[in-house]
Amino acid sequence: MPFYPLLKIRERDSAEKKAQKHRIASKLQLLKRAINQHFSDSGSLSDHTKSVKIATWNIREYGSSNFGGRDIEARYYIAEIISHFDIVALQEVRSDLDEFKKLTKILGPDWEYIATDVTDGNAGNDERMIFLYNIRKVQFRNIAGELTLEEGGKIRAAFGERIKLDNGGKIILPNGTPSLSGTYQARLKTTSNGTKKLAADLEIPLPNQTALELPDGASIVVKKNTVVTSPGRGQATVNIPDNNIQGEQYGLRMPPNSFDDSLRQFARTPFLISFQSGWLKLNLCTVHIYYGDAHDANKLEQRRSEIEQLTEALAKKAKGEFKEDDKSFLGVLGDFNIVGEGHPTMDALESNDFVIPNELKSIPGSNVARDKAYDQIAFWKPSRIMGYVRLDIKAANIFDFFEHVFRLDEEDIYRNESDNGLKPSSKFSTWRTYKMSDHLPMWIELRTDFSEAYLKEITDDAD
Repeated sequence: MPFYPLLKIRERDSAEKKAQKHRIASKLQLLKRAINQHFSDSGSLSDHTKSVKIATWNIREYGSSNFGGRDIEARYYIAEIISHFDIVALQEVRSDLDEFKKLTKILGPDWEYIATDVTDGNAGNDERMIFLYNIRKVQFRNIAGELTLEEGGKIRAAFGERIKLDNGGKIILPNGTPSLSGTYQARLKTTSNGTKKLAADLEIPLPNQTALELPDGASIVVKKNTVVTSPGRGQATVNIPDNNIQGEQYGLRMPPNSFDDSLRQFARTPFLISFQSGWLKLNLCTVHIYYGDAHDANKLEQRRSEIEQLTEALAKKAKGEFKEDDKSFLGVLGDFNIVGEGHPTMDALESNDFVIPNELKSIPGSNVARDKAYDQIAFWKPSRIMGYVRLDIKAANIFDFFEHVFRLDEEDIYRNESDNGLKPSSKFSTWRTYKMSDHLPMWIELRTDFSEAYLKEITDDAD
């Protein structure tokens, strides 16, 4: 359970600080009762020693300075929620862990964590993914790693294959074709000084028979293993067509730094950890899938492709590396940025023998508005039975903390407090998501005690 020494009311505290501490303590009592009731209403086991509760939570830019960052109130509420689970996969924890360490201090010595480093590049968004786990319930099995894709199986970026013109190049339009300059449909953004900029790439189709004059340093490549004649040692005679050069034996080598990186690893590298709770062994992979823009078909396809490549890579690992560890289950959980039921992004997660439990598929959304299926938990071949152990789901749900803390009807309380990052111009509904999150924790409870079935077989054999 969390530790509360920072909430002790002291004589030197201001009246505002005393009122705040009293409110936080009262809210924590309410939150405890609400979470326990939520578990009971969801069908959770009353004997917590026989199961493990696993949650995934995108915790919105945890460690950033937006709206003043997380203050003591937010940290206590977040810690209280986390403490009711046994394993929690967190997404969107910033690279600076100072604020996160304040959270773990509240959780106390029963909790440990394993964090990723930050994926390089803009797509990495200065984010870590973290597994928090209660060492009284869960054992780390000393296996952890980041999932990367093999050559030939990488994700194609939303922009496709694109030649950069930094090195020069001349576009030669067919005779009679007017200039490409003109007005086109485009997505725009406005800077602080009023300047208009493109918010997304603007693609202008080129007419047929347009030619590109290549920059200096380009080469025709005759590929390895092409059949040639040899007039002498170390020499090859090849026949190159004068105009229309085509065929799988030919390639075009551009000067260095001519292409954008169109084949990529994951925007944020998935993180795979092995745990054990009771009889149940679990390999869990947490993810935060590329978002891009749902209105851009190419970026949406990159999102779908990331999810599909993820399930393919994990399924391959399960069939190979985990084959020797055939008494464990493989699950993937996190923020998949899935559009919704029946969408190709959902189909991608349910490919390669991954299954989302029906208990979670019935939930319309895990965002605050409950209309987005971003967060998910899925398992690879979950119906397998391995000896006496199986994936026995006892309960699953999402917990809406905003029904109890930082409620919309409490806006006036926070408007009248100082130093909480809520400015007069700030929208309260947005501010509170930077104190807690714009995602709700999704969780699943799995049975971990299979001793009765094991003992029953022994006694049945004796009879």
